[in-house]
Amino acid sequence: MANTFVQRINDNFPAFSKSEKRLANFLMTNPDSLMAESTATLGNRVGVSAMTVSRFIRKIGFDSYAEAKLFVKEQVFGPDVLVGHTIEERYRLYAENRKKVAGGTDNLSSEIAALRQVYEMRKGEAWARVVERIATADNVYVAGFQATRHLAIGLAAQMEYVRPHVFFMDGLNGTYIQALGDPADRIAVVILDTHPYARAAPELAKRAVEAGRELIVICDEFCHWAREFTQDVLSAAANVGHLFRSTVALSAVTGLLTNDVIDFLGEPVLLRLKEIAEARTGFGQYIY
Repeated sequence: MANTFVQRINDNFPAFSKSEKRLANFLMTNPDSLMAESTATLGNRVGVSAMTVSRFIRKIGFDSYAEAKLFVKEQVFGPDVLVGHTIEERYRLYAENRKKVAGGTDNLSSEIAALRQVYEMRKGEAWARVVERIATADNVYVAGFQATRHLAIGLAAQMEYVRPHVFFMDGLNGTYIQALGDPADRIAVVILDTHPYARAAPELAKRAVEAGRELIVICDEFCHWAREFTQDVLSAAANVGHLFRSTVALSAVTGLLTNDVIDFLGEPVLLRLKEIAEARTGFGQYIY
């Protein structure tokens, strides 16, 4: 049996109907899209029925759509997700994979797949809720840990240009009292973290919910604790075969959130940007 998803499609191509060939052409170009779609949404994108998608999947040798999605996921991200491994084991697996592919393009398809999933997630209800919460909260507090700390700092800095009262919490006081003790009516707390998760991250999430805060978690695909505290979870693939987990997709999440908050707020953003431009001109902060 063919050992790649695209090969399976190619081997069965002559037996496909006209609509199945349309689907085949799409999936041969975008095989990773299977991970982010249901039979119905994939059918809508290609212009065929969900039944056609299911029939097509069976024709190329899968018992179910779920089995096909798992097959593609393992091909794109690899069967060994490297969660729970020691750093020595991660390095060994990484070194072995590097020997197999030359030219530095071995992780490109994985990065593209991760980005595609972010853009699909952007269409969902959770994304819309997160945008609304960040845009309309009285104050927004952002916390980041370990390798995602810089993303949290960047998100807070960008959002500060878009709306007032956005703060990065470095946790140096050991209590995060800025967010937990703020007396404002609506407080949004945004937590960014990836595996292995910081001990403070779920503790902050728990305390934020107990304090009545609107909790948002931006995390990797393996985060096991986020949905215990909130449904406003935006997760992006970070395990794409590098020794250290990639932040490409997570960076896309923060950048797109900023743009969508701008769209949500509209004209007031322009007024704020003008105020900021005048202030930085007065302080002589930039040389153009």
